[in-house]
Amino acid sequence: MQLSDEYQNSPVLNGFTHLADSTDPLHIMMSLTNLITAATLVLCTLVLGSLDKNETISQFPLLITLSISLAMLVGLIIEYLLKESKELIRGIRSQIKYFQVIIFFWMWILWGLNQTSYFDFSKWSFMILISVALQTTFFVLGLYHRIKLSKVKNNQISLLNRVKSTSKKNSNTLTGTEIEEIRITSTQINNQLLTSMGYITVGLLAALIMNIVDLDSGLITSFTSSIISIDIALLFSKIVASQQKPIMG
Repeated sequence: MQLSDEYQNSPVLNGFTHLADSTDPLHIMMSLTNLITAATLVLCTLVLGSLDKNETISQFPLLITLSISLAMLVGLIIEYLLKESKELIRGIRSQIKYFQVIIFFWMWILWGLNQTSYFDFSKWSFMILISVALQTTFFVLGLYHRIKLSKVKNNQISLLNRVKSTSKKNSNTLTGTEIEEIRITSTQINNQLLTSMGYITVGLLAALIMNIVDLDSGLITSFTSSIISIDIALLFSKIVASQQKPIMG
């Protein structure tokens, strides 16, 4: 088995362990999460801009949110315009891991500021909640993916170490079997979490029907919104990935 030419030399994004193509549900999950987060940050920027115009807040949160929003949008545009230049695209993608960490923590900060009513994001609170839920889910899945790969060994070398070595500037490449193992692992943990979330969703619905919990509670409403958004994202990732077929050779 071979990957398409775009990922033949670097099938894994630097700093991540999943495949950088649409056959890997974790990659779909990351793309969907970042798209929703980018939209959320743009909306938050508009809210902060309005507050800054009225001189009711410091400019610092506005500048950070605006900078991250612009960086995400510019990155998407540049990647689209340079899609034929594979080396440049790989260079851009190699920096994603650092930016992903910044986005993760800043979304949690915005969520915290909204919860404490430091800022009034009430109009887009649900978007912030969904972004935080998806960012956290992707982080957990990524960590679990690393743990799973560390247990797959060949000649006393774990698949995780093999992935790390190919992400660096050297001549190491992953074999077709290793690439397929990464894809299978991603699919398995996506399906496992989807199944677990399904049980949680059913339990939540049962609790609502029996009036054990009340949607009028802000905590229950937030929890329900998070569960539904994660369910949809996982299901979407599974469907998209299952419809893609790796190039065989």
